[in-house]
Amino acid sequence: MLTAQPDIKCFKIEESYDFILLGCDGIFDKLSNFQVIRAVWETVRKKFLNREQSVHLLSGAAIETVLKLSVSEKTMDNITVVIVCFKNFRKQLKRELDSI
Repeated sequence: MLTAQPDIKCFKIEESYDFILLGCDGIFDKLSNFQVIRAVWETVRKKFLNREQSVHLLSGAAIETVLKLSVSEKTMDNITVVIVCFKNFRKQLKRELDSI
């Protein structure tokens, strides 16, 4: 009996990376990578009002948006999502706040 081996990907995390979002097939069966990334950035840009805001709260709001978006696309599968934000995530948001 053969069992499927999971695909394991390794890569170096560069300083320019903002975040990694891991989602199960219920997310990516209905949404493209572009739609997910756009949803994350649109959400955090709307919610980021000052430099002291918690990245934890911002990323939670982004996850909620991705989940709701996949449900609105009528996914019938599991919709688990995890986001890991890196230092550049906050730096990028601060740069945008400074440019306003």
